[in-house]
Amino acid sequence: MSLMRREEYPPQAERNERSADYQVQADAMAKGIDGADIVYGADVYQRIVLFKAPKPNGTILAFMHGGRWSYGYKESAAFMAPSLNAAGVTLASIGYRLAPLARFPDPYNDVADGIAWLARHAKEFGGDARRIFVSGHSSGGHIAAIVAVRCDWQAVRGLPADVIRGALPISGIYDITDPGWGDRGGRCPTLRADDDGRAASPVHALDGSAPPHLVTWGSDDYPFLVPQAKDYAMALKTAGVTVETLEVPGKTHFSIHLEAAAAGGEWMKRAVVFMEKNLHFATQNPPPPRGRG
Repeated sequence: MSLMRREEYPPQAERNERSADYQVQADAMAKGIDGADIVYGADVYQRIVLFKAPKPNGTILAFMHGGRWSYGYKESAAFMAPSLNAAGVTLASIGYRLAPLARFPDPYNDVADGIAWLARHAKEFGGDARRIFVSGHSSGGHIAAIVAVRCDWQAVRGLPADVIRGALPISGIYDITDPGWGDRGGRCPTLRADDDGRAASPVHALDGSAPPHLVTWGSDDYPFLVPQAKDYAMALKTAGVTVETLEVPGKTHFSIHLEAAAAGGEWMKRAVVFMEKNLHFATQNPPPPRGRG
């Protein structure tokens, strides 16, 4: 099955100018890169685009696109595939339902279901269910982090507690409890009216059972995100989690993904090494499941 076209998606929330320009650049960089479109749920967004490595080493990187939980396309990560594939890594870009029709924990549960599909079918595309990592940009970085640190979704899907070997969020959001959230103010768009955001915030959900992290941001990122990244990294370290950080000089919220995660980029080089050395993470004392997220 070929990649989905934009016209196959429903209309999305309006973007600001910088985000729209980022989408144009991502589309241009992805031109000519093809993958397989996989259905894991009934909704049009509940799909995975799979970029299989020609010579897979078993490692799978599950990636979630950004877009304020309100817009974006899983196909936008295609430009990351050639470098990852060359390193033997299969890229699986997971789509998820978007606000305002979907609110947390909907995207969280979607990505958890997507990861479960990858684990069940890994052997079919040269993957190894014991070598799954998660990453994402912006709101996708938030989702990558929250599925990595929470422990209430694995057992109910028949997965081991340590199914995720590591998390590599890029310019993610780690605390959405602030009522003046974000670069535009107001409530975080993924929250329901009665949700204070604590359960959806990785910094408030982590414990010592979380997998290793590589937390990345740009030096010229959104001002509110840089301290969030640093605070999250410190919280991980305090909780006893292995954590590495990467601040890429001169990169903005968008160029940190377009340039640092592209071929030869600083994130790409660090990410490949990070995944290779953290293949054997295992939760020593997995907490009991608490039910579906």
